[in-house]
Order: sequence, then structure tokens, then C-alpha cells
Amino acid sequence: MEQYEKDRLGHLLASVERHGPVVELTGGTVLVNDPAAVHDVLRRTNTDFLVTGNIRRDEVSGVRGDPATEAWMRGRRATQKGMSPPALEAHRAWLAEETGRLCDRWRTRSSVTDPVAELEQLSARSFARFCFGTRDAGAAAPRTGDLLNALTPLISSPFHFPPAVRRLLPRYRRSVSAQKKLEEELRRVLDGPGEGGLVASLAASGLDGEATVRMLVSNGLASYRVPAAAMTWALVALAREPDVAEECAAAVDQVSGDTTPDILRWTIAESLRLWPPNWLILRTADGEQTCGGWSLPAGAAVMISPYVMHRTAPVFSDPSAFRPHRWASLQPAAGEYLPYGIGSRWCVGKALADLELATVLSTLVARFRFTVERMAPLPDVRTTLLPAGLTLGLRPR
Repeated sequence: MEQYEKDRLGHLLASVERHGPVVELTGGTVLVNDPAAVHDVLRRTNTDFLVTGNIRRDEVSGVRGDPATEAWMRGRRATQKGMSPPALEAHRAWLAEETGRLCDRWRTRSSVTDPVAELEQLSARSFARFCFGTRDAGAAAPRTGDLLNALTPLISSPFHFPPAVRRLLPRYRRSVSAQKKLEEELRRVLDGPGEGGLVASLAASGLDGEATVRMLVSNGLASYRVPAAAMTWALVALAREPDVAEECAAAVDQVSGDTTPDILRWTIAESLRLWPPNWLILRTADGEQTCGGWSLPAGAAVMISPYVMHRTAPVFSDPSAFRPHRWASLQPAAGEYLPYGIGSRWCVGKALADLELATVLSTLVARFRFTVERMAPLPDVRTTLLPAGLTLGLRPR
């Protein structure tokens, strides 16, 4: 436990390199890093491998057929339907304009300390606008940030107290309070004037108001920090690889506004490979299970780390190197590349995240050259994988 807490990513990677693709880290906790087994676990989520914790790590059933699980999956399907190509394309112009405003603010500065925080604000506003259409989103975005900050001590803690004890902890009670405030704000927005947006798709699918609020809380949390982290890691990579940055900038200048050049798509894919924001996926084995030829005991806590998989899968030659051109012909097999997860619980916001990454990075790389002025040697892994202590230098083109 001590080694894990010092460097969680390094410890998991070293465990696989030392012991092989399936490792029992502690009694009942198994790290699975065999691609076939990873694909099997995630494909069988909600049946044989369960999501048994909510956003506060409270225990939930997670079994298919359970009313709460079924309502959750209906909401996910409605969310996916609402992220249609026409809806995303309509959102692109607004996002490009907002990113242009961010560039105008950055142009007056020589550096940006903690760019994740500023990009979080952009991604939060983007999600709110995409969700609520013409409605006034009010304080939904900052309330989401408040909840995420309140949840961080709970999510990142290596200790799991009994429910009766957890509910007495001040940090737990702060997270409950923050969630109530966010839910109240979402209800106010939904009851206000306006139309369109993702919430219209959720309503059309038959979700009632409270189910819609629950989906907005979960999707809003995912959309607040994850895209910002992915954007920031890509900027770090381009700062370290100026030749690739120049190639991206030249390619952006040569295409129309709604087209993403190949080199930028490859850069995003490679950045997500090296620094997947969702670096850890957890499942619980419902009874004794076999996956990819491996046996797992009943009740095993199954850990899957995209970070570790992306640095050990044989398909990735020279895995520690940032080589975006590898994606010109690379075709990872099932379970080898999973920045958005796979299976029934894959990231339902992938289409919006892809749009945000392509649009924001196209604009930023065309306007600036970046350098890494300061960054801690180890990333922040308390929730999302984030660069710690980062300051980016800026030089307008």
C-alpha cells in the first residue's frame, strides 16, 4: 500500500512488468492487463462484472435487471442518441468562437499556470450549452466544479470505511451538500424557458425529471475535467515535440474549419494513449469468473489501467515515446487501446469529447507555440490523470 500511494501508476506498471498480465496486488484485488481478459471483463459488465460503487463510492447493485441499473442504462442510450452528428456539428461553431475568446485572453500573457483549470471552464460551459440548448444554464457549470472538488477526497482515498462511518465524515457530508446544490440548480434550469439540447433527447426517450437530473450530474462531472485533462496533455506533448506542433499548425491552416487534419487526429490518439485521463477502471466479479483464460475469485475487485495497458501492449512499439505517426497504420486489437473504455459502460460522451479535443486543439495550435516551463515529475492521479504543477509558456504565432 505504501508503494502504491507513493506512485500509483509506477507501482501498477512495475507489478505487470515483474509478475505478468494478471496480478493479485492484495488479497481479493486483481490487476488485469491481458488484452483479451480486459476486453472480456468490460464486455461482460453489468452481468458477470459489476460497477458496484456510485460517485461517492457508496455500494450499489450494478446488476442488469436491477431497476436503478436499467434506468441508468436507458439514460445512457438516450444520451448517446442525443449526441448525433447534426447536434455536434451545430455545436462546433459556438465552441470555436469560445476557444477564440480564450486565445484572446492568453495572447496578453507569456505563460499559463494550471491550464487545466482554464480549460475546465471552457469544457464545462461547452457541456452546459450542449445540454440545455436555448435555456439559461445558470450556475450549473460552477456547481458541477464544486461537487467534483468535494468528491475528490472521497474518490482518491485508499481507505474504505463502513457505510455508517463514512456518512459521518465531514468530507462525505460536504459532497452530499454539493450534490444537492447542483441538483437544485439543474431542476431550476430544466424548469426555465427554452428548448433543444441534450435534455430534449432525454425527455423524448421517456426519462422523467429526476432521472434526467441524475444523468446530467454524472455526465457533467465526466465532461468537466476529463476533456480539459486530455487537451492539456496534448499541449504538453506538442510543447515537447515542436516539429509535430509545427506540422499540426501547418495542416490546420490548409483545411476547412470543420475538418480535422490527420496529424492532429493522430496527435490526439497518441496523447490519449500515453496519458489517458481515466487511468483506472474498477469492476467487481459477480461470483467466480473466467476471462481470457484467467480465473478470478468471487467478489474480486478487478482493476484495469488503460495507462498500464497502453505502455505494455505489444502493438505499441517504443511505448514510452510520443510518436503520433504510428496511428497512420496502427490498428490495436480489442482490449489494447481503451481511453474511453469499452463495453456497456464505455464513455457515452465520447463524440462530444472528440469534438472538443479537435476544435480546441486546432485553434490553440494555430495561434500559439507552447513550451513547458514547469511541471512536477509525477502526475496528479487523485481522480483524473492530470499534469501536476504545470506552467505552459506561450508565444503567439
